[in-house]
Amino acid sequence: MLRQRVLTAVVGLPILLAALFWGGAAWRLLVALIVAMGLWEFAAMGGPGLYLDYLAAAGLSFLAVTYSGVDGTKLLLWLVLQLLYYLLRASFSGMHSFASARNLLGVFYVAVLYSFLVLVREHFGLSWALFGFLATWATDTGAYFGGLRYGRRKLCPQISPNKSVEGALFGLVGGAVAGIIFALATGRPILRLTAFALVLSCCGQLGDLVESAMKREKGVKDSGSILPGHGGILDRFDSLSFVFPVLYALLSLFA
Repeated sequence: MLRQRVLTAVVGLPILLAALFWGGAAWRLLVALIVAMGLWEFAAMGGPGLYLDYLAAAGLSFLAVTYSGVDGTKLLLWLVLQLLYYLLRASFSGMHSFASARNLLGVFYVAVLYSFLVLVREHFGLSWALFGFLATWATDTGAYFGGLRYGRRKLCPQISPNKSVEGALFGLVGGAVAGIIFALATGRPILRLTAFALVLSCCGQLGDLVESAMKREKGVKDSGSILPGHGGILDRFDSLSFVFPVLYALLSLFA
C-alpha cells in the first residue's frame, strides 16, 4: 500500500505542482478536472437518487462563476438557478425524490469547496497556495507515520477506526513544522505562520473525518480507484476541501 501511494505521488505530484506554478488556464483546467471526477465519484458513491446531470450542471457552472469573477449578483443567480434545477429534477423523478437532497450536498461539498483551490491561487498568489498544500501534506505525513508508530487511543472509532489521538497530535506537529519552515523560507512572521498552519492542520484532519463519515454511511472503503494507493479524488482531496476555504478566510482577515 505504501509503495503504491509513493508511486502515485511520484507521477501525480509533478503534474499538480506544474499546473499550480503556471496558474491561469492550466490550474483552472486541472481543478475543473478534479471537480468533475469528484462529482462523478460522489454520484457513484451515493447510489440511486443521485442525479449526475444535476451534479455536473450545477457543479461545473459554479466553477464558471468562480472563473469569471465572483460577485453578489452572479452568486445569487447561481444559487437560485441551480436550486430550481434541483427542485424540478426531483419533482419529476418519482415518489420520495426529495430525499435526494444529498445532490445539493454533493455540489457544495465538491464544487464549492474545491473552487477555493483556484481562489487562493489567484487572489493571494502561488506562495500561499503552496503553503496550503504543504501544511496539509505535512499534517497527513505526521498523522500517518505518528499513528502507525505510536497510535494507541482511538480518535473517532465510529467514523474511522484506524485514526488515533497520537496520530492526530503528530499531524499537528507536522503542520506546525511546515509553518515554521515556510515562514523562514519566505521571511514572513513565524508566529503567524505557525498559528495559520495549526489551524489548517486541524481543518485538514476534520475534512478527512468528514469524508470518512460519508463513506461509512454508504458502506464503501474508498470513493474511487483512480489513484492507486490513495483511492479516489475525494479520498485524496478530502483534507484540502476544508483547508483552502479556511486559508482563504485567514488570508482575507489577517494577511
